[in-house]
Amino acid sequence: MVTHSGPDPAVHRRRVIALVLSGIFPGLGQLYNRQLLKGLIGLALGLALSWLAGRAAPTDPYALPGAALLVPLCVLLAVWSWSIIDAWRTASR
Repeated sequence: MVTHSGPDPAVHRRRVIALVLSGIFPGLGQLYNRQLLKGLIGLALGLALSWLAGRAAPTDPYALPGAALLVPLCVLLAVWSWSIIDAWRTASR
């Protein structure tokens, strides 16, 4: 008879912590996973793209956002998504 014990609780805990940290800000999950270069690149990209989006945000709350705001936000979303997925996958190794 084959029994299935399920996933290792320690691996699951590491995955959840890495996922939450990357959800807070890109690169934090990679730093938690001891991937220094990936983590620093993620942090730098996240900071730069957040700064660009903040600079491009319209001061008038009724103004429509332009490409100067939407492009950095879309790239930031892509970097953030990659960071979350990568942190989850890497924490299981």
